[in-house]
Amino acid sequence: MSQVNGGGVYLNGASAKAMNSNAESNGTTADKKSSKEEKDRLVRREKGLRLLKSAWPEEAEHPLYDVDLAIILCEMNAFKDGLLYLYEKMKLYKEVIACYMQAHDHEGLIACCKRLGDSVKGGDPSLWADLLKYFGELGEDCSKEVKEVLTYIERDDILPPIIVLQTLSRNPCLTLSLLKDYIARKLEQESKMIEEDRQAIEKYQEDTLAMRKEIQDLRTNARIFQLSKCTACTFTLDLPAVHFMCMHSFHLRCLGDNEKECPECAPEYRSVLEMKRNLEQNSKDQDRFFHQVKNSKDGFSVIAEYFGKGIISKTSNGSSSDLRAAASSSNSGF
Repeated sequence: MSQVNGGGVYLNGASAKAMNSNAESNGTTADKKSSKEEKDRLVRREKGLRLLKSAWPEEAEHPLYDVDLAIILCEMNAFKDGLLYLYEKMKLYKEVIACYMQAHDHEGLIACCKRLGDSVKGGDPSLWADLLKYFGELGEDCSKEVKEVLTYIERDDILPPIIVLQTLSRNPCLTLSLLKDYIARKLEQESKMIEEDRQAIEKYQEDTLAMRKEIQDLRTNARIFQLSKCTACTFTLDLPAVHFMCMHSFHLRCLGDNEKECPECAPEYRSVLEMKRNLEQNSKDQDRFFHQVKNSKDGFSVIAEYFGKGIISKTSNGSSSDLRAAASSSNSGF
C-alpha cells in the first residue's frame, strides 16, 4: 500500500513539473514572438522614414508623393517620426511641438524648440511662448523645464514679464521663487532703460532749447562774419564774397552758379528734407503703419515714434479719421 501511495506522489510531482515546463516554454515562445514583432515593426518604420526622406530631396520644394495622404497614413499608424519629418519639412513648427506635447516628451520638446525656435537661424521664436503656455497649463511640477524655457525667452526678449507671470500662475505646482531671479534681472534691465531714456530726453530738451535760442538770435540780432579764408579753397577771402548764416564764407567764384545755399551744409540739409518727405509719405500708408505695429515686439513704441516725429499729429482731419477707422478695424494688430 505504501508503494502505491509513493508511486502516486511521484506521478503527481512529474505531472506538475511537466506543466510548469510547458508553461515556461509557452511564455518563452510568446516573448520571442512579441520581440520579433516589435523588431519587425521598428524595421518597417525605419524603411518608411527612409522612403519619406528619399522622395523629398533637400533641394526640392515639393515631394514626389501626396503630402496630405502621407500625413493621414502616419497618423493612422501612429508613426510619430514620419509625422515630425513631414511637419518640419512643411515648416509647420506648431504641429511639430504639438506632437511632443501629446507624448509628454518634455526633453524632446525643449530640444525641438532649440532647433526650430532660434531666430538667428531663421526659426520661429514664438514657439518658446507656446512652450511656456504648455508648462503653465500642465498642472504638475516642471520647474527644471520652465527655468530652461525662461532662459531663451529672456535672451530673445520674446514675452514681457507680466505675460510670463500670468502664464505660469495657472500652474499651482510652480512657486514664485522659480521666477525670483528672472524678475530681478528684468526689473534691473527696465530701470536701466528708463534711466537711459531719461538722459536722452534731457539731452533732446537741451538741444531743442539751444536751437530755439539760435533761431531767435538769427531773427533779432545781427551776425558778424569774421572768417578770413574761403571755406572751399582756403585762400584769403576777398571781394566779391558770400557769407551764409551757418557761418561759412566763400569766394563768389568758388560757389559757381549755386549762390543760394552753402555747399558745406547743403547735403545734410537735403537729407533732412528727404527724410521729412519720406516720413510724411509713410504717414499716409496706413497698411505699413499697422504692419509695423503688429510685427513689433513693443507696438506702443512704434506709435510713440510716429507721434514723436510729428507724422500722425500733422495729418489732415480726413486722414486722421481714416486712421482711426482703420485702427478700430485692426485692433488685432495692437
